[in-house]
Amino acid sequence: MRGVNPGRRGAQGQALVLVALMLPVLMAFVLLVVEAAERWIQVAKLEDALQQATRSAVQTMDYAAFARNATGLRATTACVQVRQTDAAAAPCRAVISQATAYFRTNLRGVRGLAEDPEALADRVIWTVLPTGGTCSYSTPRVAPVTEATPLLCAEVRPVMTGVVGWGAFTPLIVAGETLDPIR
Repeated sequence: MRGVNPGRRGAQGQALVLVALMLPVLMAFVLLVVEAAERWIQVAKLEDALQQATRSAVQTMDYAAFARNATGLRATTACVQVRQTDAAAAPCRAVISQATAYFRTNLRGVRGLAEDPEALADRVIWTVLPTGGTCSYSTPRVAPVTEATPLLCAEVRPVMTGVVGWGAFTPLIVAGETLDPIR
């Protein structure tokens, strides 16, 4: 046998020690990847739920204005940073009620919510701008949305948990949609 040192032989089971040392690190890495991927998917589903709610609600037009060949929302004046409960007496209550109802429906397929979907939908902060304008959000990291057509914006910070259970997290979810122009 060439290349083999007959005087030196390894003891059996030495690789087992190496595997035993690497296995916890490998498991922690796999769990980290699974948790990060699950959180990313959860946030993406919430963003989509809020975006689709604003998209659907902004398309509910004022049909009387539409008959006069004008576009507009079912709101007479602007409402800036209003919650569903505060919109009861506001002139934009019809738009916010519709958007909240759409958001509640869209939350049915979202995993990882650590709070009641009804409570989350009531905590959304809505901005309704019937003649267009600029929606600003609570953090300067999110760029304001400016449109010349009717605009509906929303933001919320849901309490969420991951699949592994490494604690709760609260991402900022924002959405902004404008009324499609008539051509």
